[in-house]
Amino acid sequence: MRLSYFPQLLRITLGFVLLGLFGLRGAHGQGIPHDIRIGLRVKQREVRLVGLAPVRVEAPGSTPLTLPAGQTLVIQPANGGISLKDSAGTELLAATTPLRVVPVISTDATVTPLIQLLGPTRHYDGKPDRPYRGAMELLLGADGLAVVNVVAVEDYLKGVVSSEMRCSYPLEALKAQAVAARTYALKNVGRFADQGFDLDDTARSQVYGGYFSEDPRTTQAVTETAGKVLTYDNQLISAVYSSTCGGYTESAEEAWGRKVPYLTSVPDFEGTPDGIVPHPVDEAGWAAYCKSWHDLNCLQPKFARPEVFRWVRALTRKDLEASLPADQQVGTVMNIIPLHRGASGRITALRIDGSARSVTLQTELTIRHALGNLRSSAFTVDIYRDDAGKPVIFLLWGAGWGHGLGMCQVGAVGLASQGWKYDAILAHYYQGTALMCL
Repeated sequence: MRLSYFPQLLRITLGFVLLGLFGLRGAHGQGIPHDIRIGLRVKQREVRLVGLAPVRVEAPGSTPLTLPAGQTLVIQPANGGISLKDSAGTELLAATTPLRVVPVISTDATVTPLIQLLGPTRHYDGKPDRPYRGAMELLLGADGLAVVNVVAVEDYLKGVVSSEMRCSYPLEALKAQAVAARTYALKNVGRFADQGFDLDDTARSQVYGGYFSEDPRTTQAVTETAGKVLTYDNQLISAVYSSTCGGYTESAEEAWGRKVPYLTSVPDFEGTPDGIVPHPVDEAGWAAYCKSWHDLNCLQPKFARPEVFRWVRALTRKDLEASLPADQQVGTVMNIIPLHRGASGRITALRIDGSARSVTLQTELTIRHALGNLRSSAFTVDIYRDDAGKPVIFLLWGAGWGHGLGMCQVGAVGLASQGWKYDAILAHYYQGTALMCL
């Protein structure tokens, strides 16, 4: 554990305990924690911030500084602490960790108190120099600075829902996403406590783009569901979700190896669409499933790319051999054999036979990565061989994008397009849960 993060860790741990109490009392209308800590960068040798409003800089044992809007702040590790300089290199403050930069709230309603983090970010839209609501904290560890956005939970969600779903999606789908994202965030407070924050801004937690990503429609979804979360037995649930289930969601028992009562496999359709019922029970059935298109909720070409609903990946034998990790090399790959599938068709055990040996890959994510970062592990394989019987091309026919657990995001779009309200959408994907307002 990084000792310089310890004061922050203590505060986070205390907050996590309090969150547990709030989770138990949520049905009785108690409040939720106000702030959440989002890790934006780690291992930094230099961080540059700009207050788009005046800012106050605070650090233990130092007199707070108030700096004007537009001034670039250059923060670096120095002499076992943190050095704050202006853009000309003049030191303004030498402090111990943490250094906190807080926007000064103005009475002018036209001024949004934002702090801009300069440089590239991890958000998938590629936009640099992102502004954020809330405060910034700089924590010093042995490997550099960590940049933490301390932001109100509801403001955080404004930058999450717009990053996790397209703003053009039906409002009821966006509201379902807002509740799932809020529940996920509060359930996972303290996940990265050893690094000084609760969640990061990537898909390891939830994609968070800050103020740049906000949109009036997704903000409306957050506002109209304010404080609402999903519970099971009066406890916050693990409200995981993925882009496109492909036809069936997955169960926690298959994905995680343990039963979770509200994360069971559910069909992403109503009635009996041609070709998908009965549920496939053998490899021939799954091959037909992966190679055909059905009238399912998560096939929404108006809103989402159909190539993530059904997809094809061609791998040469050499491509496949190169994609396998060093400890999974088998020589010349001769065959790929699914050993076990979950209820969604996602392969959780796969054998690869080679000229030197055979290896078995376990878990959905391991299989996806080993075969060249596939969209999902729900696929079937056609092998084209040369005259000597050696494979030349492996053609993978796949279904869906993501792990398939919990809410299918594009499936939620399909249900909302049919007139479903967000509470019914959530009840469909998280079986047996209750919607509560904390």
